[in-house]
Amino acid sequence: MTTVLLRKMMSRVGVGSAHVDLILNKSLWRQGEMIQGIVHIYGGTVEQRIERLDVELVQKTIENGKELDAIVAVIPAAGAFWIKPSEKKEIPFSYTIPETLPPSRPGRSYRFITRLHIEDAVDTLDFDYVQILPKK
Repeated sequence: MTTVLLRKMMSRVGVGSAHVDLILNKSLWRQGEMIQGIVHIYGGTVEQRIERLDVELVQKTIENGKELDAIVAVIPAAGAFWIKPSEKKEIPFSYTIPETLPPSRPGRSYRFITRLHIEDAVDTLDFDYVQILPKK
């Protein structure tokens, strides 16, 4: 019984907690193109309630030596669900890049931040860098 309690306590601070990994079918995209991938969710050492799963598209701009992050979009990927210890779930992901989104260039980059919101625990994150090219 004490082992289970210890695992629950540890998972609340992120040790042995569920984690997430977004797998995209490529990393170069054009304005207006649909990005497709799969979000892999891996259960930790205890059953946990996931409040929601979001994927954020974030633009990083470096100007005059300062880094600025701007959230372009928050894409809801899943609502609340439970994940058992060592369970693996796959959730399809798609997002159409806005045609007006400025292309990547030196000083401007993009990344997806996949965020697993876990009830009563530290959220887990995954980062995937992508390059946005001008529309053909």
